[in-house]
Amino acid sequence: MASLCISLTERLTVDLIDRMTDLSGLADMFEIRGDLVTDLDLLTVRRAASKPLIFTARCESEGGKLRDDDPRRHALLHEAVRRRFEYVDVEYRSGFFDVMTEKAGKGLIVSFHDMTGTPPDLELLYDGMCKTGADIVKIAVSPRSMTDVGRLMELVRRHAAAKTPLIALALGPLGAITRIVGPKYGAPFVYASTGRGHEAAAGQIPAEEMDTVYNVRAINSQTKVYGILGGDVLGSLSPALHNRGFSESGLDSVFVPLQSESLASFFHAFPHLGLSGFAVTRPYKVEMVGRLHAVDATVAQCGSVNTVVVHGTGQLHGSSSDGLGVVAPLRKRGDIRGKSVIILGAGGAARAAAVALEERGARVRILSRNREKAAQVGAEVGCASGDLNVLLNTEWDILINATPVGGASMPEQTLAPMALLKKGAIVLDMNYDPLETRLLREASQAGCVVISGFEMLLAQAAAQFEVWTGVEAPVEAMRAAALLLAQTRSA
Repeated sequence: MASLCISLTERLTVDLIDRMTDLSGLADMFEIRGDLVTDLDLLTVRRAASKPLIFTARCESEGGKLRDDDPRRHALLHEAVRRRFEYVDVEYRSGFFDVMTEKAGKGLIVSFHDMTGTPPDLELLYDGMCKTGADIVKIAVSPRSMTDVGRLMELVRRHAAAKTPLIALALGPLGAITRIVGPKYGAPFVYASTGRGHEAAAGQIPAEEMDTVYNVRAINSQTKVYGILGGDVLGSLSPALHNRGFSESGLDSVFVPLQSESLASFFHAFPHLGLSGFAVTRPYKVEMVGRLHAVDATVAQCGSVNTVVVHGTGQLHGSSSDGLGVVAPLRKRGDIRGKSVIILGAGGAARAAAVALEERGARVRILSRNREKAAQVGAEVGCASGDLNVLLNTEWDILINATPVGGASMPEQTLAPMALLKKGAIVLDMNYDPLETRLLREASQAGCVVISGFEMLLAQAAAQFEVWTGVEAPVEAMRAAALLLAQTRSA
């Protein structure tokens, strides 16, 4: 079982010790960053510790605060060995071979941090680091694309049973999967931050989330890996939903963020990610369809996918639960048949919603700022279309926002002026961050029946869960986990 190591970023020894005390119930071990503490007293830290400690004194070229030529680096590392810290992390390029030799066989971590890119020959790097006598090798790179993450994961998987354990991390938003699934490939521990805004390295995930959302201690060689693929998914609630679902159902699986700057780079990385399935969100729902080996009837009709199952040697089968995610909460408010529905947006989710609503007898019109795109989508899915100006003089019963407007990146914006919101009409916003968008807030004030994007998220996630697992989704447990995470993040 892997351990959860929390990296401490306090500047004073007394604060560092207080933080260790506060987090002792959550952490299995702590990383002490000697380059960050201004009045470091290693003896006091050692005596105060109730959990195993990793000590390092990171230099500037490897993401730390001490100058590369600062003599304190060697002195601090040597003292940490003498004080019998359980692990001492010595940089591969430091030249401190005496410290490495002294600690070898007794908790020596030899590390390499590339703050500008990913080395071309990771295998050669790993082999060289093993030859130092390292008990653990740690390699951290700065991926410029998801392709680089795939290269790192290829190395990790190749050395899953190696004599010298490897902890390999891709820094930043592209590398979330590497921070979570390491234990599947033999990593003895995972690093986490004390909380958001207190990361010791780019991309660190808060320890509370590593524990409660990802249950990292339970990840093992047999754990199945799923994820959510998109251009901006680090704030997604999907990991909380699905991981709680896996846990409640007794399934050995984990669901991770898969942020990628392009679909092409994701597919370069895909063979090395070890995925059993994945969700698809903006902006890849439509583009992904052409990459699939088989699709269900819904995807064939709407031209959008949000659920992919990986079969055998990489065969991808796609389906969509987006339409169900819209229909399910609407039907709780009454019959859809014959209702006039306006959908704002012409992306993948809008396509799926239009098809599902038309199939159930609604009269749907897709509106977009891009009239030509709206017309194209309308023609492809079989409904009316127009630009946003149509909203000013069109009667409607249900309004659905399927754009990012009003979401986390533009929370105070809306495409529907409050004057157009009518008492008794239904307004659904697919955005769920924030849980109450400006559109929903104003719609509620106008007397509309409002449906949050969270309701849609939960409905479509439950359907995805069942496609991947064949097990009935524990919906209420999933709901509670996601709401708890949302509240924690907004606190």
